[in-house]
Amino acid sequence: MNKKDINYTVSVRLMTYMHAPFIKEAMEGIMMQETDFKVEIVIGDDFSTDGTLDIIRTYSDTDNIHIKILKREKGDAYWQKRQELGRLYNFINILENCSGKYVALLDGDDYWTDPLKLQKQVEFLEANKEYSMCFHKVDLIHPDLSISEDNITNVPVRHETIENLASRGNYIHTPSVLFRNDNLEWPDGFKLVPIGDFFLYMLLASNGKIGYIQEKMAVYRVGSGIWSGKSAYERNLKTAYTFALLIKTDLFSDKVNHILIERIQSFLKRFQQNIDLESLVMLSITPSIERAIYQCFIDSNRKENPGVSDDLTFKQLISRLKRKLINKTRIWK
Repeated sequence: MNKKDINYTVSVRLMTYMHAPFIKEAMEGIMMQETDFKVEIVIGDDFSTDGTLDIIRTYSDTDNIHIKILKREKGDAYWQKRQELGRLYNFINILENCSGKYVALLDGDDYWTDPLKLQKQVEFLEANKEYSMCFHKVDLIHPDLSISEDNITNVPVRHETIENLASRGNYIHTPSVLFRNDNLEWPDGFKLVPIGDFFLYMLLASNGKIGYIQEKMAVYRVGSGIWSGKSAYERNLKTAYTFALLIKTDLFSDKVNHILIERIQSFLKRFQQNIDLESLVMLSITPSIERAIYQCFIDSNRKENPGVSDDLTFKQLISRLKRKLINKTRIWK
């Protein structure tokens, strides 16, 4: 039978970039999967120069697992689109090439440890049609190769709804995710989003509940990505901007948008000594966020300056902040 005629139950979205030191563990974790269904590994490499793909090519198909490496060359259609849309186009393009009923997420520096991981997750979603995705516990691997319990995320007791996800933030590690492949449509703002996985989970959670399997079945690598090198302010600013882009999609309920706005306000209050004008303008991409920023500014200034007017428009507020910036004073107070 032609590989194109096979109906795959799971597509493994394997995203790689300069992962030569780690990719063998990632591939071994996939190839050891024991399933009663067909699996395809869809590999999107973002022009690694360290031999990542050479290592991947040492692996061969098995009876149940097919390896599909997406063809990419500098100057081709993918390359041109990648130049136009940025790094997240790799994320989108791999998913667009996943034909399975379900999609499992894996980055090339993480790996799976349970040979029944995919089987267990598929069985969960098959038995629970109201769930759009599920995830599970992971261990962490550190730069010194020590492995520890996950102390990054704290999965809340209430974790199943989009409201839970919006209010608690990202408690889901990428290598633990399996979701229904129901022809996702990507909002225009996705190409700008700093945190693609959380954006994806919010889209999925708008179509069903989030399941949690309390078994460790993967290892997530810390300290190897760009995110790890960011300051607390930079990480929280990118998170707040992700919330703003989610609001701008106009895909969510008023309740969800209200939760996201409250989280943006919390960021502003926490980092009011760090925030700059450029960041305020970047966040202000909807009228509702403008109002939230305005209210934070008024509330923050009223204690020191009771005469602060509530009648300022947002544009007038930004103009005032610009003057403060020119005078080299703190813009927030």
